[in-house]
Amino acid sequence: MLGYISQKAKIEGSTEKGAIILGETIIGPNTIVGNNVIVGYPVEKSLKTLKFAKRFDADTYDAISKGSHIGMNCIIRSGTVIYESANLGNGVRTGHNILIREGSTVGDGTLIGSSSILDGTVKVGKAVKIQSNVYLPHLTVIEDGVFIAPNVCFTNDPYPQSERLIGVIVEKNALICANATLLAGVRIGENAVVGAGAVVTRDVPAESVVVGNPAKFLMARREYDAKKKEWNKAKKEF
Repeated sequence: MLGYISQKAKIEGSTEKGAIILGETIIGPNTIVGNNVIVGYPVEKSLKTLKFAKRFDADTYDAISKGSHIGMNCIIRSGTVIYESANLGNGVRTGHNILIREGSTVGDGTLIGSSSILDGTVKVGKAVKIQSNVYLPHLTVIEDGVFIAPNVCFTNDPYPQSERLIGVIVEKNALICANATLLAGVRIGENAVVGAGAVVTRDVPAESVVVGNPAKFLMARREYDAKKKEWNKAKKEF
């Protein structure tokens, strides 16, 4: 499709050439929507109603889309697809080629890195930093201030392919380091740290650091912060 702006949309920001805005989408002031971004993409149930349609174009999709909401001062970079009924707060920034599925919410000031996926109803809080290639499946909850490093994989099915899913919950200000895998239903406590490459099979207590496969306690968060402080100090002295 070429660029398209629904007549039902309310846009106070700016859209680059090639952006597709569908349905009753709302885009706040000072927000930039990049080239080849789709906002308000219809859900599968809606698409199935078109199976006998003679043509598929922007007008067709626009007619069935409920639209999405994007707040003010956001940057939505090229290649991003945001499904209908997704809700992004103020100051949200995305990298390139992001997928945000229907029903997902993203809090103010959150960053989502390139090629990351919010695959279903995912709740992301305020001031969260999600780096590139992170996978967040349906029912994942990420609270405020969390940092998620590249290539982290969350899961939601204890016995694939079961009929009952359960999401991972990450509490405020936790750190999830690169290439970690979090199994369905675990809870990462407030201010906890999950080490690089760890496989988390059970709940992680608040203020703790876990590493390994399966992940086990290594140290308290205060020890981690002390080590980081020494590391930063050495860099300044160098």
